[in-house]
Amino acid sequence: MTQIQKYPIAWRVLHWLMALMIFALIPVGIVMAERAEANLWGALTNTLYSWHKLIGFTVLLLMVVRIVMKVRLKGPAYPDTLPRHLQLAAHSLHHLLYVLLVLTPLFGWAGVTAYPALITVGGYHLPPMPFVPVDEALASRLFGIHGALAIALGVLIVGHIGAAMKHLIDKDGLFRRML
Repeated sequence: MTQIQKYPIAWRVLHWLMALMIFALIPVGIVMAERAEANLWGALTNTLYSWHKLIGFTVLLLMVVRIVMKVRLKGPAYPDTLPRHLQLAAHSLHHLLYVLLVLTPLFGWAGVTAYPALITVGGYHLPPMPFVPVDEALASRLFGIHGALAIALGVLIVGHIGAAMKHLIDKDGLFRRML
């Protein structure tokens, strides 16, 4: 088995912290959207929305940190034993994940700014997104884009997890780089 260098510890901690947050965001987002669609408004729906907004905004902030880390810290290279087309696929998937992990919360933030619904857990107010007017019709469109991006992100995450599991089963050492 090829010896694989691990990612720096800060990078690994951030990866797994964000993974946990995203795994919380997905079911919360689905349930809150279903409750809203069914016109079930109340304490539970409000709590789900509050947590979704707070966690989503935190993911956006952590993505800024993650991008800075990616620019400043070089991750371990793929082993020469990994075919070039798989290296390119992994590289492309990671870039798409980064793009969607920025765009998805940005559209959600823009939507809650336009609605406006900036209150989160404990009465904390998110800052309004600059240059986004209060306009419920605009908010509806922004939330639609946010939802579509979230679905695309979910599909990419499934692909990412599938590739990680393949590396774990293959015991090629690539999975251990992020542990």
